[in-house]
Amino acid sequence: MLVAWLALAPRAQAAQLEQVLLFLGAEHSRLLLVLDEPASDVSSHSSPAVGSAPARATVMLDDTALASRLITPYLQRPGGAEMPVGQHGIKQLVFSSMGPRAQVVVELERARNLSITAVGDRAYLLDLRLPDTPPDASLPEAPALANWLAGLSMAPSKAHEPHARPRIVVDPGHGGWDSGAVGCTGTHEADVVLALARRVATGLERELGAEVLLTREDNTFLSLHERAAFANSRDADIFISIHANAAPAPTVWGIETYYLDVASDANAAAVALRENASVHTGVQADDAASRVLSELVVSGTSAMSRKLANEIQGAVVQNLSQLMGPGQTRDLGVKSAMFTVLVSTRMPSILFEASFLTHPDDEMRLRTPAFQRATADSIVQGVRSYLAATESE
Repeated sequence: MLVAWLALAPRAQAAQLEQVLLFLGAEHSRLLLVLDEPASDVSSHSSPAVGSAPARATVMLDDTALASRLITPYLQRPGGAEMPVGQHGIKQLVFSSMGPRAQVVVELERARNLSITAVGDRAYLLDLRLPDTPPDASLPEAPALANWLAGLSMAPSKAHEPHARPRIVVDPGHGGWDSGAVGCTGTHEADVVLALARRVATGLERELGAEVLLTREDNTFLSLHERAAFANSRDADIFISIHANAAPAPTVWGIETYYLDVASDANAAAVALRENASVHTGVQADDAASRVLSELVVSGTSAMSRKLANEIQGAVVQNLSQLMGPGQTRDLGVKSAMFTVLVSTRMPSILFEASFLTHPDDEMRLRTPAFQRATADSIVQGVRSYLAATESE
């Protein structure tokens, strides 16, 4: 059995485990635990499989409770919850409250060597590697994760020179065999968001002098992982994924913008399930609820992504309200959900839902060039405001 221990300053009030990030490689993975305040002590140990019990890596956080938002989305068990993984030798994560301690168990197909490192003053990185295997250089290191916790890009800054102009990836959702939502009169989400994305790209280049890259420029299918990898490999400064919404009830309409976090409400969770459904070819959204949808399993948020979402949503709603008149624009706000395409990106990222194709008036508006032009111009305005705000900080 391997044991690792971090001795920390004692504290009188319990911390909360609020966020978990699991980075998966074929033989090497890392688990980041983020608290609202430091734990008084942190220890970890690994154990081999015994009988029917799997190999385990266990982390104990003293004077720490499990935040409800961390465990609520997952399968509940007495005193905690289970997060299924089922990828790259990781079976699942098990969260438990053990008196004044929070326990996180990583159930493994094979025992792994482990170490634990403090990341900043309130996060801890567990390194899990199969014996006699090289480290996976694609996994983020502690300094990059510390930057992410501070609201910066997770990509290590030392690997790239600063860009001379903003580099922005615009991602038209769906495409190819995946048409996305289908409107009342047969409008395909994949088609309308490609048209909108092209307008956004043109505006970002013209108005902001940005370097803009589209993940697709025609009716081509790209997996959610490929879209995120496209942005990561080009070290983008911003990632904007553009979609059109859908709902079971034809009375639901409006505009909303998402950033990555556990779902802010039931409707947000439903939207994420629909957009994530293409992760598995042929898997419907209802089936996707029980699956881990990305090689990066995450419960957390980015302050910069939230800021970007607020700037874009605010600009779109204000400008469309002026253009369309009272009662023709409905602000559904900025929300959070577990979108796979956002989970895997390593820069400030948002997912914009232009309108509901399942609402007759929303569909009609979204098909019109004037509405598309105003929406695209507003997204550009939101990005401009975001860049100005971040440059002044």
